[in-house]
Amino acid sequence: MAVAAQSPIFQSMESETSKSRAVDMASTSQGLPYWWSTSGRDLANMLHEANYPEEVQRHFLSYYRDIICPRLGGQPGEDSVKSGVGWDGNPLEYSFELKGTTKTQAVRFVVDLTQLRPADRSSPLSMDTTQKVVDMMADKAPGFDENWSKSLQRWFVYDHLSEDEQKALIAKAGQQTSVILGFDIFKRVAGPDGLPVMAKVYYPPCYTAAAKGITRWQAVRQGIQQLPGVSSYPNILKSTEIINDYLSDKPREWQMGTRYLATDLVGPEKARMKVYMRCFGRTFDDIWDYYTLGGRITGVEEDKEKFRDMMNFVSGTNNYDAEISKQDPLDETRYRSATGKLTAIYFSISADNPIPAPKLCIYPANFAPNDEVIAKGLDKWLTKYGWHHEGASMEEQVKRVFDHRPLGKKTGIFTFIGIGRKEDPTSKDLSIQVYVTPELYETPRY
Repeated sequence: MAVAAQSPIFQSMESETSKSRAVDMASTSQGLPYWWSTSGRDLANMLHEANYPEEVQRHFLSYYRDIICPRLGGQPGEDSVKSGVGWDGNPLEYSFELKGTTKTQAVRFVVDLTQLRPADRSSPLSMDTTQKVVDMMADKAPGFDENWSKSLQRWFVYDHLSEDEQKALIAKAGQQTSVILGFDIFKRVAGPDGLPVMAKVYYPPCYTAAAKGITRWQAVRQGIQQLPGVSSYPNILKSTEIINDYLSDKPREWQMGTRYLATDLVGPEKARMKVYMRCFGRTFDDIWDYYTLGGRITGVEEDKEKFRDMMNFVSGTNNYDAEISKQDPLDETRYRSATGKLTAIYFSISADNPIPAPKLCIYPANFAPNDEVIAKGLDKWLTKYGWHHEGASMEEQVKRVFDHRPLGKKTGIFTFIGIGRKEDPTSKDLSIQVYVTPELYETPRY
């Protein structure tokens, strides 16, 4: 079922893309037409919904079409290797970010450029394609700096091993995704050749943990400690140790729930280190305890009932605790799975603050019967707390971005609903991130 384009910019670019297809099909990639007509259309619709200036939309979409799409490989097939990004194995996840109101929205996305279609059997942990894209941003993205990312690459990426050793490490770690590339899309372009983005690289700690016989959290902690010059930024080390102090009192499985360490591709003084953790709490109070690191992050109590409401509303239940108690939070397959999802918490660490800034990422599909329930629950929360601005609801916006199936059919389009204090743990301003995925492995939209 084709997706109806809502973005006038996307429609105007279609003729340009059609001309380039003949060249592309004759050269290296047969994937560009597919990925552009699906994920390119999705992102164009999101930028349109979020009221990005037309110049920025065209600038970014040209970059996405010409640089990202050809490097996604062929279109999904039954034998395609799964990425760790989408629940169905597709390599993309997008998000709307709201800052206090639905009127002000930003668009972000992550993409797994690991060679999966077809798979690189000889070096399955290679991040060569991702690195090529990063290299092309060096003189285009504002404030670009990859010194710390390069250090983390040496720590977390094991593509230097032989083919057999890589495959053995993948089997031990339980997943294959090498790294993930993320983009925050700005609403301005810095010069004619600039890119309106800030990129970040997400490193899974599972391979280092498996290779060194340590927990995934300790792989992240040691990875941060070995960064060149990190001692000049004591707040980064202090924040890391606050997380470590909390996890030291928890079962080992909590440390194995560490999912990614991400770093912005900017200088250390401006970079955010984000640690993504699966949460094994059995009740809302357990989850809140993790969010506050056992009370080590203070001044957030006024948000507690807002968070409880969000969890209940988007999960389609009046009693989140009763629903989560039916699941085994320490089931090993849940922290090893690349695509199985749990409620998560990420901690943003920066040079500016001695304590981490937390964000709770709810995975409502574990409880809600379908995406329509999740959308209506989100809109209910936005209305209750005065975030909804005149205009389309989030349900209406998501329906306009994705029309390959009705939201009421099942869950799958909505992944996480994130809520927390934006980057600064001392700020009282909350932000919400609405994560969605295009389901392109389950519903390829050929």
